[in-house]
Amino acid sequence: MLIPVCENADQDEGAYEQKMCYLPKMERLGMSARIRLFLCLLLATGCDEKEEFHPVYEVPAQLDSYVASFIAEASARGFDYKIDNLIIRYDATLSGPVCGQCNEVTKKNNVQKIITINAKLTCWTNDQELEALLFHELGHCFLGRTHLTDLLPNGDPKSIMYPDNNSLYPPCVYAVDNTSSCNKTFKRQYYLDELFNEITPAPDWAKK
Repeated sequence: MLIPVCENADQDEGAYEQKMCYLPKMERLGMSARIRLFLCLLLATGCDEKEEFHPVYEVPAQLDSYVASFIAEASARGFDYKIDNLIIRYDATLSGPVCGQCNEVTKKNNVQKIITINAKLTCWTNDQELEALLFHELGHCFLGRTHLTDLLPNGDPKSIMYPDNNSLYPPCVYAVDNTSSCNKTFKRQYYLDELFNEITPAPDWAKK
């Protein structure tokens, strides 16, 4: 496009100057200006091109049912999750008394989530404790939940997101003793409600 930017130029100027007024805009730019324009265009187009995300799902067979249970419990509470970007692995190099670790505390789905389980610690003795551990880490990875150290009125942890405690609703160790003082599985309903809804009120069993 020709841009007559010199319509009011001095009529006594030479023919060269008059000709420059009607050169294409790009041709009138100096070399340094052209380079700057090129870099600006390159950056502008580069920012719009996002790297395509390829999710990976690799979960040990013995843990896959817990992930499916997490999805089912979320669905029962009105939340639909598709988890295809999860890797769960065992690792004996985790430092300190850490049973599990999530690499990303976020609700974003375009991120590869990795849960690492400490392979050298005995962090659970029953299915309920393993479930609580995995749900705690899934709460970090997919719900964006952070640790919560608040307590219920009776002194129990307020949330499954309480750090370093996955013995929240265990069964009795010995089947012959199945009284409420031993069997804590009835607490599971509250802890899962609170996991997906942080404003869940304290249950009756937690009141003094």
